[in-house]
Amino acid sequence: MSHPLALRPISLLCAALLVACAPDTPSMPEATPTDTAQPPDAPATVTAEAPAATPDAQPLYRQLRDFTVACDNGLRCEILGVSDDGNFGLVLRLRRDAGADGAQQLRLESQGGAVMAEALRLDGRVQSALRDLPWQVDDADALVLDDGAAIARFIDLVGDGTQLTSGDGDGARALSLAGLRAALLLVDEQQQRLDTPDAWQRRGERDTAAVPAAPVLPRPVAAPAPAALSDADAARLVRTVREASADVLRAADCDAPREGFDIRDQDEAQPLDATHALVLTACYSGAYQTSSLVFRVGRDGRDITRVVPPSPPHLGDVQAMPEFALLTSAGYDPATATLSHFAKGRGLADCGESAHWVFDGERFVLSGYAALRRCGGAAPGDWPTLWRSAE
Repeated sequence: MSHPLALRPISLLCAALLVACAPDTPSMPEATPTDTAQPPDAPATVTAEAPAATPDAQPLYRQLRDFTVACDNGLRCEILGVSDDGNFGLVLRLRRDAGADGAQQLRLESQGGAVMAEALRLDGRVQSALRDLPWQVDDADALVLDDGAAIARFIDLVGDGTQLTSGDGDGARALSLAGLRAALLLVDEQQQRLDTPDAWQRRGERDTAAVPAAPVLPRPVAAPAPAALSDADAARLVRTVREASADVLRAADCDAPREGFDIRDQDEAQPLDATHALVLTACYSGAYQTSSLVFRVGRDGRDITRVVPPSPPHLGDVQAMPEFALLTSAGYDPATATLSHFAKGRGLADCGESAHWVFDGERFVLSGYAALRRCGGAAPGDWPTLWRSAE
């Protein structure tokens, strides 16, 4: 159920995504660490856990006019062009893995229906060379190229154009090509393939063998699945944490229970290890998302610690909010030791961010992060990856 204050965390996300939404929310205050030593009969108190350090990788996110460039910590890069409106225009995706032989793929898709090669227009004109590329059609009715030579030909055909469309008249779905050349050049630079014969933008005679291989990805090791919590223990721990963290919840300006809507009904507890549980304490509830604070608590109800999982390095200006003090649509799966966050920038889910962390027995380690700040008809939840782990 929604209520007047329910969109505050979503407002912060939308502001970061350049979407017009509700007024700004006060920033989340930082928890202050305190001494955790307590006498046996002391009441529960809340401390703050310092996030684990992440490797010094260099993911990249850049908006270049109408195109987004996203490269992850394994140097896999994606260029995404969307129409930046709610009309389900044409969407162009270019993906390329790191290394001299990195796999490539190009997709032309639209949430407004199938894209057909014979309906493609460049600046309003039919281009037979564009139509005759070796297009494949996937299960989502998107046009796909996965051959490097064909992708290079597509780039040469459209790179200096102004607009790519599918169809004619009022039903045409359009995509601005402003920024495409700059996006292609940035990926060449990030993957260190400038001046090689198969660079996307700046081609030359430099030996392709000089292109570096993909970096080694981190491989978080999940803690073993713990013993389950009984329903009674879960309910007891939820009550204990909410009562002990009352000051923290007030400082975060969390919603209080009210007539007709008790936000406490959305709290949950999951087993973390043999002696601890993880409690997700609902803070805000909107029309389609709930945001929560996360606490680790001893199964005996003591040793309550605020959990703020680590952020991907070098992406502070991409995240919807500084740090992950508040998780949206949060969940914890004890079987895989995975904590998750999924925040839509708007109800269509064509922009937003998602993150996953693995509990290794001591701390939460970042295992995945994806984000798209520009809302314009991309597939729901299919946002560029900026951090990933080895499978």
